[in-house]
Amino acid sequence: MPELTWVGKDKVVSHHNDVPFRVLERAYSFDETGQHEADNGSENMIIHGDNLEALKSLLPQYEGKVDVIYIDPPYNTGNEGWVYNDNVNDHRIKKWLGEVVGKEGEDLSRHDKWLCMMYPRLRLLHKLLAPTGAIFISIDDNECANLKLICDEIFGTTNFLGNIVRPTGTTTGQDANKFGSSFDYVLAYTKSPDFTLEGVPLTEEDLKRFKDVDDKGRFSYLQLRKTGNSDRREDRPNMYYPVEAPDGSLVYPVGPTGYESRWRFERKRYDQAVANNLILWKQVSKNGYLKWVPYVKYYAEGRNKKVSPLWDGLDGNKKASLEVKAIFEKQTFDYPKPVSLISRILEIAGNKNSVILDSFAGSGTTAHAVLSMNKNDGGAEIHTRRAWRLCG
Repeated sequence: MPELTWVGKDKVVSHHNDVPFRVLERAYSFDETGQHEADNGSENMIIHGDNLEALKSLLPQYEGKVDVIYIDPPYNTGNEGWVYNDNVNDHRIKKWLGEVVGKEGEDLSRHDKWLCMMYPRLRLLHKLLAPTGAIFISIDDNECANLKLICDEIFGTTNFLGNIVRPTGTTTGQDANKFGSSFDYVLAYTKSPDFTLEGVPLTEEDLKRFKDVDDKGRFSYLQLRKTGNSDRREDRPNMYYPVEAPDGSLVYPVGPTGYESRWRFERKRYDQAVANNLILWKQVSKNGYLKWVPYVKYYAEGRNKKVSPLWDGLDGNKKASLEVKAIFEKQTFDYPKPVSLISRILEIAGNKNSVILDSFAGSGTTAHAVLSMNKNDGGAEIHTRRAWRLCG
């Protein structure tokens, strides 16, 4: 497997083991009526402090128990003029690099610094992730390639779910004599093959396809025969077999010009479909003759769409800025992510009882999405939470 090296890697590759365990001390509690000194016992946590130390302090309680992780780390664009310094040039990072990397850290490029910052944090996030969990990381072209390589190293290439492309709704980079970019990315990894990727819930537009109804509910249907000219018998010979029509005759998957096609699935799955009453037969007229044609029924209830790596249809960055402005009545945060993005991640990777973690909390979009979904599906506590600070 290709391995990425950079100046300072040897100093940070096992640094997560050296990070001290800090004590988490409750600072205050919060609910729909405001802030309180008394402990309300909520399991929702906001932690104030360095995220490297905070992640280490969560290990005793949450190692191997977090179901979904979403992070939006600095994109390392070189921009120093916004609330989250994006040049990895913050004085705290400089101090940390001096302590961990030493004299060598004085000559680091901004990409070296970014990798030194990210690597131990990803190591701890890997420890916190449940065996059936997944992590989603927002990034853009500045560090996407580097992030992919270090995640391959930490999470494993076989646990790479995919690189999600998200249209941002705004175009950047054209004024720097580059191709304009109106996309960023979300790299997704699992902890192990035990993770199950759920589909995206059907929209009202999707449901319009399910026009037929029987005692099981609304359904649509497709021909059992693969209808493409390239779907021939020799491509998948195990999907070429006779099936029995209602009149007892045997039907083979034959294309409209007489070529031997194939069915959508192999014999064993076909027999299961017959047992579950999912095969629909119709008599179709062809050249003056009636022929039996089998179809497969697909029910709307419980069905999700497969997840595409292109996540269009979500709110863009302008909508995200408006969401923040609506809460604070001014533009308090730069470049927030839209709530719909995090909601989509939680839909496909979590459930109403999942433990969710965001260690680059920023404008609080992840918390916003989780609280909104809890309100809709009756998940964990909706409003209550406790704020903690790192001590020791």
